[in-house]
Amino acid sequence: MTNIWIESLKNKYRFEFKGLINIEDLFDLKLEDLDTIYRNLKKQEQELEGDSLLETKDNPAKAEIETKILVVKEIFNMKQVEIEANKRALANKAQKAKILAIIENKQDQELSEKSIEELKEIYDNLG
Repeated sequence: MTNIWIESLKNKYRFEFKGLINIEDLFDLKLEDLDTIYRNLKKQEQELEGDSLLETKDNPAKAEIETKILVVKEIFNMKQVEIEANKRALANKAQKAKILAIIENKQDQELSEKSIEELKEIYDNLG
């Protein structure tokens, strides 16, 4: 099988979604929109697979649909991985902020437990 990206670009495949869009536009869509395109392509694929005496083994329309399905699935998977990575990054950022707040609280608590003499000494050393 040839590379789906090269084949798609070389043949200038367009995808039906609110008109015709190209591969680059697929990256801007939501997962739900990609799923809609995928389901429509699968319907087209099923229509082409119907029993027919006229159908040949090398049906170019079927090959195009199969490639488009692979492209949409690949982009869907890429976007899904990216979304999950962003969720993890946000969760990590929130956890780090929470830990920093606790550290600051403990440092303040530790400082408040020092004697007046120790606090004066620290204050004087600050300049």
